[in-house]
Amino acid sequence: MKGRVREMITANTTYDGIREGLEALGFRAKEDKPALALWESGEHELFVMVHMDMQTGRLRDYEVKTFEEMEGFE
Repeated sequence: MKGRVREMITANTTYDGIREGLEALGFRAKEDKPALALWESGEHELFVMVHMDMQTGRLRDYEVKTFEEMEGFE
């Protein structure tokens, strides 16, 4: 699933597209702000962090981590 999420994120050029893709994959927003968004999927035990460049509207950075990898970060 990590690979599918990465492919979906890199294929979308806007935060709205990324949001729609994450929702379609069953993710739920914990923080839904393009500057720094955090999404989670309990089913797949994954977190996705998305950071958009507010000046250009383009993807700046993202991470896809398992719940285990994220322990201690919340």
